[in-house]
Amino acid sequence: MSNNDPNKKADFTGAAGFAKIARGLSDLFNLLSDFDQLPRRGRHEKDGRVMDYSFGARTLHEAAGETEASQETPARPQARRAAKRSSLEILEPVTDMFDEPGEIVLLFELPGVERKAIRCVLDGDILLLEAKTGDRLYRKETFIEAKLAAGAPRLSLRNGVLEVRLGKQT
Repeated sequence: MSNNDPNKKADFTGAAGFAKIARGLSDLFNLLSDFDQLPRRGRHEKDGRVMDYSFGARTLHEAAGETEASQETPARPQARRAAKRSSLEILEPVTDMFDEPGEIVLLFELPGVERKAIRCVLDGDILLLEAKTGDRLYRKETFIEAKLAAGAPRLSLRNGVLEVRLGKQT
């Protein structure tokens, strides 16, 4: 390929090519020097360009100095709120579902639960059951495929078994 070939790609071997590379590097260094004055994370706008950025240590020497400094002096504990530890055990109750001609019947095993500690909510086609006793929380979400009639679920609790009846549309 000769130098006069119109299909030839840009030639960076001449003096003009080196000038373009040098100008591009100069622009890059100027942009990076702008970042030196900025915090380690943020958003920078210049010449109509927007850059979101996040930097780690600025140099390898800085990174090594930070690890040496952290080994020399123990870090101060920061005032952070820790999550409260809970001794509450969350269980999913054993469930049976029966599709009767006029209604859907669900049975949940909830040993030791009182009726006032049960929350049963029907939201669209999802039945949510929550029941608490002592240090146990029973929780179960059940998908109901049948078209249900409007109205609240009917509940009855006997001997640790909760019976939930949901009427179907006719």
